[in-house]
Amino acid sequence: MKRIIPFLIILGLTFNTAYAQRLTETDDELDKKVLAISLSGPQMALLEMKRELNLSDEQMKQVELLHEERYQLMSEAELIQEDPIELQRTFREIQMQHDKVMAGILSEKQLKHFLELEGRQHVNMLTGKEEE
Repeated sequence: MKRIIPFLIILGLTFNTAYAQRLTETDDELDKKVLAISLSGPQMALLEMKRELNLSDEQMKQVELLHEERYQLMSEAELIQEDPIELQRTFREIQMQHDKVMAGILSEKQLKHFLELEGRQHVNMLTGKEEE
């Protein structure tokens, strides 16, 4: 009897493991579609911004140019800066410049939503207005 219980436990675990390995993911089709699209990170971010912020065509053109410039500046900074602290400082400066230009392109509602998407809800840093 003492030998049967461990045997049954091992047998049960073996069957459960074998069954779990036969299960397929339900989003395999979605994975194939995502992998079929060849977009870079910035391009995907632009598509998400257009959809989430309801950007007009004119805004989209401006934002696209701004993002290209931003990623180029960040790439150049990575090549030039060797000190990680200086690199972070440079990235922060690029981000602040980017945010100030974005404040001129987007409406106040779009800007607030943009900052929420990025996890930065500090609109008062850009507009100079204090929020309670």
